[in-house]
Amino acid sequence: MPDEHPVFEAWNKGSSPSRSQLSSVARRLNQVLERYSDKDWAYSRIALEVLPLAELEAPYVLWLEWIPTIRPEGKQAFKDTEGEVAWGERHSSELGILEIISLRLNRALSSISTQEDFDGCRPIVRMMKKSDLEEAAIRDAFWYKVTEVQGDEFENR
Repeated sequence: MPDEHPVFEAWNKGSSPSRSQLSSVARRLNQVLERYSDKDWAYSRIALEVLPLAELEAPYVLWLEWIPTIRPEGKQAFKDTEGEVAWGERHSSELGILEIISLRLNRALSSISTQEDFDGCRPIVRMMKKSDLEEAAIRDAFWYKVTEVQGDEFENR
């Protein structure tokens, strides 16, 4: 990941990203996710938001893994995540809601984002134990917001 890009600064240095940095990342991800159609979302559009860990009662939260796709090993790692998405779609009845949310976000991001959207990197949404982030002195994490939208095909199911 490019060191000079402020969005990735905290991840690059291995320090805890600030709420401001996380909010900047969430805004950028949501801008990219806007390109994904309502139909592809199955009319349940998902966006990311940043919340304090103290406000989240769930044991797991959403976090990001950044894959540098300008290198061959990064391209392979990103391709491997597409396999994870395919597996998750086949086994969705066995998954929890947060796993399904991360699966849908990853499917959308892999479908419509490019490495240019994130300066040679691609984000992968991961579930993390809230306690692991707390132990790393991280105070905020990503969470999701679902907006139901109207669609003719949805109404005709």
